[in-house]
Amino acid sequence: MPLVHSENIAEVGRLLVWQLVETEEVLRKMLPSSADFEELSSISHPQKKREWMAGRIVLAQIVAEAGEVFKGTWKDEHGKPFLIDCPYPISLTHTHDYVAAVIHPTLSVGIDMEQKNDKLIRTARKYLNESELFEAKNSLSKLCMYWCGKEALYKLNGRNNVSFKDNIFVEIFNENSNLLQGTWRDSGREVRASLQVRWFGTYCLIVAV
Repeated sequence: MPLVHSENIAEVGRLLVWQLVETEEVLRKMLPSSADFEELSSISHPQKKREWMAGRIVLAQIVAEAGEVFKGTWKDEHGKPFLIDCPYPISLTHTHDYVAAVIHPTLSVGIDMEQKNDKLIRTARKYLNESELFEAKNSLSKLCMYWCGKEALYKLNGRNNVSFKDNIFVEIFNENSNLLQGTWRDSGREVRASLQVRWFGTYCLIVAV
């Protein structure tokens, strides 16, 4: 798994992006012993298996870079992942070609990665409000940034039963920007976060912190 990008996020956080090129057999040999093999056995789709295994390998790497030991993960009632015996917040994303993870010692984080695809146009009304639709103007780059930004905010806050269209917002931005601002509003709560944008070819990656 070639490392294609690494950087510090929010001063002391860490972001790693790996390109997924290995076969399932190779990935199995690389898996940390603390990975949840029972969860792995429940995945039947070959590509999903590769993505899951690559995600645990990347998590083990980024946790080691933070000076901790990767002992696996657990999920709360909303499905948000946490590290076992480590208080550092994490977030993970995987696509067909890339796997990325972010960790921070004190701040909640969220990450998402998506490839520019026509499906973003077909589904835009499901995740954008009217003003965001007007701003996007069917630009695949902007639609991809909106989607990744909202998904990253969703993962940062870690709550189910939330509408991307009605509860999660991204402020007006230029498609060449590498820093956006987003807000989550739900049940009287408001969470604001910076959205850091990185592009890898046709893939958009956004970290919310």
